[in-house]
This record gives sequence, C-alpha cells and structure tokens, in this order.
Amino acid sequence: MSEDLERKSTPWLTAGFDWEGVAAALAALLIGMLLGAFWSVLFWICFAVMIAALLSGRWSKRAVPDLANGIIAPCDGLVVSVSREDLPSELRMTEKPTMRIRISSSPAATNRLYAPIAGSVESLIVETGDRSVPLAMRPEDDGLAVSYLTFESQGHQVGVRLASGGLGPRQEIEVEAGDILRLGRVFGKRRLGGWCDIYVPANTGQLIWPGQTLVGGETVLGRLKSSSDPDLFEDMLGVEEPDEIEEEIVDELEDDEDDYPEPDEADTPEDPAVMFARLREAAKNKPAGD
Repeated sequence: MSEDLERKSTPWLTAGFDWEGVAAALAALLIGMLLGAFWSVLFWICFAVMIAALLSGRWSKRAVPDLANGIIAPCDGLVVSVSREDLPSELRMTEKPTMRIRISSSPAATNRLYAPIAGSVESLIVETGDRSVPLAMRPEDDGLAVSYLTFESQGHQVGVRLASGGLGPRQEIEVEAGDILRLGRVFGKRRLGGWCDIYVPANTGQLIWPGQTLVGGETVLGRLKSSSDPDLFEDMLGVEEPDEIEEEIVDELEDDEDDYPEPDEADTPEDPAVMFARLREAAKNKPAGD
C-alpha cells in the first residue's frame, strides 16, 4: 500500500543517518576536542573524520516503481558508459550477450544498495580490500573492496559488481545466495561511494545514457524482455514497437490508395479548342429556319 503523503507535515523529509555513523561522528568530534587542546591541527583532522562518518551513514527513502520485469538502478551515481563488455568470471552468469552499465558514485552519495530486479540471489562473492587503498579512483585498481552479485528472474540474469576503497568497513552485504528479493529491496550498504557495474541482457530495452544521474531504487534502467512480452515499447514509452508502427503506416497507405480513382476513371477537364470546334460544327448543321 502506498504511503499517504498528505498526512505528513514534512513529506520532503525522507533522509536519515545510520546510528553507527552518528556514533562514529560523535566519537571523532569528542577526540578532536580533546586533542585540539594540545594541537589545533588534530582537531581539524578529527573534524574531517566526523564529516566522513556522517556521509558514510547517510541514507534516503526511495519510492520503488511498480514495474513488471523492471530493472532499476542499484545505487545513486552518474552513468559513465554503456557498452558491451566481457563478463567477469566471478559473476558466474550464463546470460550472453550482455551490456555493461558503469556507474560512478561520489563520497556524498547515499549508502543503501537496492535489488535491481525482483528475483533470487544466485551468486555472491565478496573480496576484502587493502587498507592502503582508501579511495577507488578507478574501477579496476588493485586493492579495492569488491562484491559480485548475480540476480536471476524467470530465466534472465543481471549481474552487479561493486567496488570501493579498501580502508574501513566500506561494503556490507546483508543477503546470502538463495535469498528471494523483491524489486528495490535494500540488500546492503556501500559507504563513501565507489563504482558499480551492472550487467544486463543485450536485448533489454534500455532507457539511460552516459552522463545521466541515477537515483538508486527509483531510476528505471530498462526492462527484461521475453518472447511473451511483445509490448515493451508500448508499456514503457507509450508507443508501439518500430515494426508495428511500420506495418500500420503501410496499411494506411494501401487504404488511401483505394480512395483515389485510377487515371482512366478520373474526370479530366476538356480541351477548349475541342469544345469550340464542336460548337462551330453544330452551328453549320443547324437548319436556317430555326
């Protein structure tokens, strides 16, 4: 049941902070105040840690779209590229060919991760990162904390690769292989941003492009298309498929041709010279007494 926002005095208040993030921020502030009495630089270092702790604990409520076979963004971020790439072996996907949608999330992005499709978790692999790599500047850097998840729904598979810095508890996956998830359910957290590669079937009706900003749990990336679902374009965009549109145009043209007479049947205007010659011939043949 959808929530009635009219009963809320502050419907725009949808964000919050995890308690562990708030606790870490308060601890950093307290330590900074104590150390700042000896050296002011230490206070500002602890203050920066406090801000990072608050950012890592930030989340927001999301309105998941009610879309059958839909694929939604698993996290907040910016679409960096949409291209056909080889599948990572860690995903253990049999779906081929696939398209990779690469998403980059800033450190200020919310931390919750959302199930991209409704289905089961078929595979889960988590690789801990190296503490000497605090930031994920590039998605393929060594030492990153990486998680691989494969979701399956009605014979279709969607893979997700999450990458973040190795310093601190940056990723927390709250599901296990075999769990059944509804579309948009929170399956974990990724703190202080990073990278997300989502692998979808190549025949997916994609609705995103590089440079687009995504809202995790809300933005629709596309829809899984099957042989029993021919009305993808009509359901998603309000128009028919290109093949159906072309057939309809041809039928209309054929119907229009029936409305016009053939050249032999059409009434063509008479030549004026012929008309005057006929009148002169009639005057010659007219009797004098008439």
